[in-house]
Amino acid sequence: MYLTVINGDFRWIHWWIMWVIIPGSSLLLFFGKGNHWTAAGATWVQWHDSWVDTYHLTRIRFSADGPSRVLRLKDAHGNKIHSFKISEIQRNPDLWDLVYNGILHSVASGNCDIDAKTRHILKIPYELGPRPTRSERTRGRRRRG
Repeated sequence: MYLTVINGDFRWIHWWIMWVIIPGSSLLLFFGKGNHWTAAGATWVQWHDSWVDTYHLTRIRFSADGPSRVLRLKDAHGNKIHSFKISEIQRNPDLWDLVYNGILHSVASGNCDIDAKTRHILKIPYELGPRPTRSERTRGRRRRG
């Protein structure tokens, strides 16, 4: 479009370099963006190339990865998702429901290591699963006074 406006016609179509630049830049954008996607089933979630069994999670941690808030998930089978972006998964409520139900089940089973900070971020009640120790419940919170 730009070359058509500048030249006033379509002669740029006959320039061989444009047939290299246009498809080349399209491929760079496609592969540079990464053809990654998210999927979830009743008991699993896939993030990019990694997946976990959400009903058998053994470790859940909240972290910041640059400007993004992420979860780090590990299941009983050794599968891991290193940087599961919370904001991106929560954009799709149906997908988030599947993942969150699995997280709740894993925490309630008592076999999942989850700290107080992650519980607070995900709004998981302390009544689910083993109660954290006093230091875990108060760590990171400001004292009121």
